[in-house]
Amino acid sequence: MEADETREPFNTKAYAAAALAQGKTLDTVQSELSKRLQQTQRTLFSLINQRYEDFLGLSTSLTGIDTTIDELRAPLTNVKREIRAVSEELQTKLEYMDSRLAYRAQLREKKQVLRLFLDLGQLLNRVGLVLAEAEATKDPAEHVTCLERAAVDVSQIRYFARKGSEYPYVVAAQQRIQQIEESLLTALEHSLQPALERFLDQCTAQNDGSDPLASQTAGSDETAHLIAQTLRAYSTVEETERAEDIMRIALVRPIVSHVFGAQPGRGMGLEPEKFASMLRSVLQFAKSTCVPLVRSIESHLAAGSNGSTGYKLAVRVVWREISTCIMESLPLVFVPGMPERFHKNYREACVFVSEFSQMFSLSNDGAECDSLMLDPVYMEFSRKWQLSAYFSIQKKHVIAVLEDFERGKLPNAAHVSESNGTRSSTPVPKTQVDEKDVLQIKHDAGLLTEHAARAVWAVKQCWAPSVYLESLAAKFWQLTMQILLWYQQTAGQCIQQLIQRNTSKDSVQALESPELDELLHHMHDMFAIQEVAAEQTRAICRVVPGTDTGAHGISACLESAVGQALAPLDDTSNQAADHISSTIVAPSTSTLVSHLRRTTSQFRHTNRPPPSTPSPYIPKLFTYLESTESKITHDQTSERIKHMLRTRVIVRVTQEFARVCADALATISKTEASLLRLRKSRAHVARVDVGDVVVPIGVDLRGRVPDADNDKIRRQIWLDVDRVARIVRDYGVETDPEFARFVDLIQPLGI
Repeated sequence: MEADETREPFNTKAYAAAALAQGKTLDTVQSELSKRLQQTQRTLFSLINQRYEDFLGLSTSLTGIDTTIDELRAPLTNVKREIRAVSEELQTKLEYMDSRLAYRAQLREKKQVLRLFLDLGQLLNRVGLVLAEAEATKDPAEHVTCLERAAVDVSQIRYFARKGSEYPYVVAAQQRIQQIEESLLTALEHSLQPALERFLDQCTAQNDGSDPLASQTAGSDETAHLIAQTLRAYSTVEETERAEDIMRIALVRPIVSHVFGAQPGRGMGLEPEKFASMLRSVLQFAKSTCVPLVRSIESHLAAGSNGSTGYKLAVRVVWREISTCIMESLPLVFVPGMPERFHKNYREACVFVSEFSQMFSLSNDGAECDSLMLDPVYMEFSRKWQLSAYFSIQKKHVIAVLEDFERGKLPNAAHVSESNGTRSSTPVPKTQVDEKDVLQIKHDAGLLTEHAARAVWAVKQCWAPSVYLESLAAKFWQLTMQILLWYQQTAGQCIQQLIQRNTSKDSVQALESPELDELLHHMHDMFAIQEVAAEQTRAICRVVPGTDTGAHGISACLESAVGQALAPLDDTSNQAADHISSTIVAPSTSTLVSHLRRTTSQFRHTNRPPPSTPSPYIPKLFTYLESTESKITHDQTSERIKHMLRTRVIVRVTQEFARVCADALATISKTEASLLRLRKSRAHVARVDVGDVVVPIGVDLRGRVPDADNDKIRRQIWLDVDRVARIVRDYGVETDPEFARFVDLIQPLGI
């Protein structure tokens, strides 16, 4: 049994895991391992004894193994030596073959060089003959055809020259190659310039007021074909930029220099109407001359594999020359020294770029549009407009209006010197504000405070057509949010100051104070400006780029941002409403206790008949609320303020009224309970044992004491409470739950 156990392999990890899981100690583990070792040794001895002969034969079976190994070592060594010899022989043959192949490659390369020399010489001779033929011919079409052939040969010559630039033959031929290239480029220039001038003359003669795109004749089309051939030759020799420079100088520069170069003052104080007239003149030239030429050239030039002819004539010829001439001739037009003129001139420039793009089909998405947007001259033209400086001027204008009002200044008034406090006759800059605009906005928006009127004016100023620029949409939006934040903080500070000043007065004076009127005005404007801001945001969404293409997410984000900026106004309005309602409630409820006492005294021991009408003070309970509401203007916003005040005032007044009435009824019940406790049991009156417990309000004890004074008092209180409940319903305000429960509780008194 023990031998069978020891034959099984001993797994150390499994044994350790089992011991750990069983919680065995180290002594236990050591004891178990010692027992297993002893069992293993006994098993080993038993196996040796059982097969002792096999055990002794282990050493005898290895006899003679050394001799066998020595016999096998000699042939194996010979085989190894032979393999090494064959390997060395093969390596020698491979090296010989590599040397012969390298020699063959050298021969092939020399052969190619010789062929290159032969081809280069033939091309040099042939291109010379072609150029001579082109110079001799009088036909412009044949002349250009010869130049095209020469351009192909020159392109190959350049390839061979680059490939064999280290060989003396090619180095010696470099001077001749340069002379041929210069001759070709000169011939192409002499061919392109007259063709451009001829095309310009033909377009001028044909421009009789009809559609310039439909006025192409056979002559102008033939000239355009010659120009296209010349440009193709330039493209063959990779000189497209040189061809475009020639076209700019010969075709576009004379016209734009005449239009822009003759302006004095380098654009200083340039009238927008004059600038717009110059741009329209250039556009008319581009429409009548450049567009037909560009389209004709593109139709004659074969497009490459990428769909491009290699030329961007509209951008690199027409646009670059026009924009460069504007930047050089009118550099001061880009300076916002006069913001109004700068704004109009920039808008005219944007219209010009848009019409130019549409004219040359650059306004659609695609490579042509990208070529204009990514053109370095276009980017330089865009950067020239000092939009940041213009925005800074407009921002200072808006901020000055708000800051001057905070400091108590009025525009167009005299400044106060900061050094000595004396007045200066220097007027406030006219760029600050026109007071008539603020007053008009205040009237149109129905605003009552100067804070709100100036904030609305500032926001509208940012997005006014005479100020706003699409390129500055993000900055004007940021300024708008700053204006709304300014109003939110300023209105909050004003509310806090008015509340502090009004709190120091007694209740009646506080209701008649100008501070309360200002609080009402601020509440009105805080609600009104939220509506105006929402309407203005919708107007902003119509002019901000990207929000008019179905991007409802952007519009929603803008509206959400405005809502978040003005959200603290709700808390400020609630603070003002709470103060005003407290001011109204205090005098309205201060005499309730005395009125209830007067009611009690009217029916106790006076033998008066039971009451049938409410007390005279009940209709006057909300007199202060009505007088306060009379100060509020009648519009949709004012109704919102009235509802806020009514809700707060009525809830607090009815709560206080219910409390006073409940106390009075409780007092009556206590008195009756005390009287009943003192009386003995009579024949018709059952004994009521109430102890020290107050009789709940609404317990009708009139049956116990017929025609008692207390019943008359209860009846009068019920009439008063019922009348108050009717007044509350007439106001259209939801009844306070506590007051409603109180009305239901005393309902039995009215039966």
